[in-house]
Parts: sequence; C-alpha cells; structure tokens
Amino acid sequence: CNGLSANSTIETCNGCNCFDGGWMDQHRHAYPNQPLMHTEDWGWFQPWGQALAIRTTEDLGYSVAGWFAAGGAYHAYYMWHGGNHYGLTGGSGM
Repeated sequence: CNGLSANSTIETCNGCNCFDGGWMDQHRHAYPNQPLMHTEDWGWFQPWGQALAIRTTEDLGYSVAGWFAAGGAYHAYYMWHGGNHYGLTGGSGM
C-alpha cells in the first residue's frame, strides 16, 4: 500500500484520511486504470509508547463523505472498530 505494491496488485490507501492530502490525485495520475480504494481508515492509531489517540465521529464522517464525493470506489469499514477480531479483541483500546 501507499507506494509499496507489487506490479500485479491494486495500489490502495491506508490512513486516517485519504481524502485530504492529495493521495487521490496522485493515484489518478500514477494509476489511471485502477479504482480508488481506501483499505484501512484508521479509527484510532496508537504508536507504541504514545498516548491513546481519539478520533472524533465528525472527523471520520468527513473523511468518508469526502472520499466518496471525490470519486472513491471502495472504503473498508473494519478499521473503524479496531481492525481485527483475533481473540475477539477488535476495538479493545477504545
């Protein structure tokens, strides 16, 4: 993702906001035949040793609405609540 994909895969965006910051325009220029896919919209992201980051509902809604309004084709929602279900702990830090 984000510039590190193999030749035969679709380049996707991971992050808190793929709408702002120019990712969509860069992707359209570099990969004109690929859809715009937002595979990991981080509801929260906590680097090791740093304080818990809280993302507001308003910020998340703005990001998703902007993504689709600008032509986004796909948006994965699983990261909104923690990302995985290994051991039924998805979203345990929220």
